[in-house]
Amino acid sequence: MQTHRIPQHVTGFQGRILGKLTAKQFIYLAIGATVVFTILVTLPISMSTIIVGSLISFVTLIFALAKIEDRSMDEWLVNFTLALQSTPQYIWKKESIIPTILTPGYKAYTQQAGRKRVSKSTKKMDDFINFWREGAETDLTEFEESFLEKINNLQ
Repeated sequence: MQTHRIPQHVTGFQGRILGKLTAKQFIYLAIGATVVFTILVTLPISMSTIIVGSLISFVTLIFALAKIEDRSMDEWLVNFTLALQSTPQYIWKKESIIPTILTPGYKAYTQQAGRKRVSKSTKKMDDFINFWREGAETDLTEFEESFLEKINNLQ
């Protein structure tokens, strides 16, 4: 069977249509040039039109040709607007389900072939869990306290 090399960056590939310009870069330059040409033709030539035209052409060149860390400026703008819209805070809500490892009757089970014995890691885990159960201050609700008492009574 013959092997074939597969390109790694298939999704990021953009074909070159005019020299080293991709289609997206060419469209940015065409739109910017059209806007600058329209402004210079329709408005009377003054210092303000020259400044506006040069600013638009500068922004067009930045968007078409500049890349920061291999990302184009339109990607940076999209990521910036998404970062402004998303919230930086995450709210933690306490769940009423207690993990089984934290219940008082938890026993770590290990599968071992041959004879049964308690491994050092199981003993260390039990010591760790007991240490935290004994020294921890509880902020449990009444429901959680009553649930733990029921579990202790069943044992």
